[in-house]
Amino acid sequence: MPQVADAIKIPDHNRLGLDYRQALPRPKVRGTVVDIHCHLFAHRHAREWFESADHFGIHHFSTQTPLEEAIRLQRDFGHRLMFVASPAWVSLAPTQAAVDDWLRRIEAFYNLGSRMAKIHVAPGTMKRTGLRLNDRFIGRILQEIADRKMIIMTHIGDPDTWYADKYNADGEIGDRDLHYRWFQERLEQFRGTPWMCAHMGGNPENLPRLQKLLDRFPDLVLDLSATRWIVREISARRDDAKQFFLKNPSRLLWGSDQVSGDARGFDFLASRFWAHRQLFETDYDGPSNIFDPDLPEERQPKIRGINLPEDLLQKIYRDNSVALMRRVGVELE
Repeated sequence: MPQVADAIKIPDHNRLGLDYRQALPRPKVRGTVVDIHCHLFAHRHAREWFESADHFGIHHFSTQTPLEEAIRLQRDFGHRLMFVASPAWVSLAPTQAAVDDWLRRIEAFYNLGSRMAKIHVAPGTMKRTGLRLNDRFIGRILQEIADRKMIIMTHIGDPDTWYADKYNADGEIGDRDLHYRWFQERLEQFRGTPWMCAHMGGNPENLPRLQKLLDRFPDLVLDLSATRWIVREISARRDDAKQFFLKNPSRLLWGSDQVSGDARGFDFLASRFWAHRQLFETDYDGPSNIFDPDLPEERQPKIRGINLPEDLLQKIYRDNSVALMRRVGVELE
C-alpha cells in the first residue's frame, strides 16, 4: 500500500508562506530607523541580523547583549549598536555577591559607552531570582543607574494570558496591581531620571493604566517591543490603540524585541520586522504571519494595522529615541 507523505510543516515564523526577501520600500523616515529594544546575543549572529535589518530599513540597535559578546560586537559593529547594561542572568539572585557582580557589569558597560541599564522584574523573573522591584537589592542597582545619569529600563508586567495561566497558582509573587504599585513608587523615587518601560509598559491590554502613568510621570516613555504580544493586543483594540498613539506622539519608541539565535536565520528575523511594519505602517487586516503559542490554533490572532501618519512614524521610529539618548549625552547620526 503506498505511503502517504507527511504533511509539510508550516514554519511558526511564516504561516502565510511569504517571501520575506521580496523588495519593499524602507520606512518613511527622515534619517536612520532606531530599534530601541532588541537582543543581539552573539557576534556569530551578526551577519544574518544585519542582512535582515538592512532589508527592512533598520539601522541603529539598542541591544541587550551579554558583556562577554559586547566587546567583539563593539569592535566590528559599534557604529550601529548601543549596549544596554544587564546582569549575568544565570547567576542573578538576592545576594550581595550577585548585586556586586551586577554593579561591576554596569561599570564595564558604561565604559563601553552604555547609557541605559535594564531591570527585569517580570513575574517569571521574580519567581526565578527572588528579586522584587521594591526590595533593597534592586534599589541599590537603581541608585547606581541614576547616579551615573543613565536611562533606567524596566520590564514590569507580562501578558494577561500569562497572569491567568502561568503565574500565582500559590500567590507567591502577588498580582499585577501590586507590581504596578511598586513601579509607581520607584518612579516617584527617581523623578528626573529618564525611564523606559518595555513592551508598552508591560500592559498593552490596559491603555487607561498606561495613560495614567504617562500623565503622572513625565520622565517615563514606553517602548513598543514584543512582536507576538504587541501584534495581538494592539490589533485586538485597534481603534483605541491608534488614539493612544496619536495622544502620546513623543512618549512611544519603536523596538522589535528581536532575539538572535543559532537557529534563527534571515526568515525568522524578517518575520518580526515584517509584522511590526504591517501593524504600524499599513491598514492590513488579516492573519498574522507568526504562530502565537498563547492562543489555540482556532483562535490565532490577526494583524489589524493601525496605519499611523508619517509624522508619527517619524517620531516612534527615530525622533523619540534620538531625544531619549540625547538626554544622556548620546547623539545618533
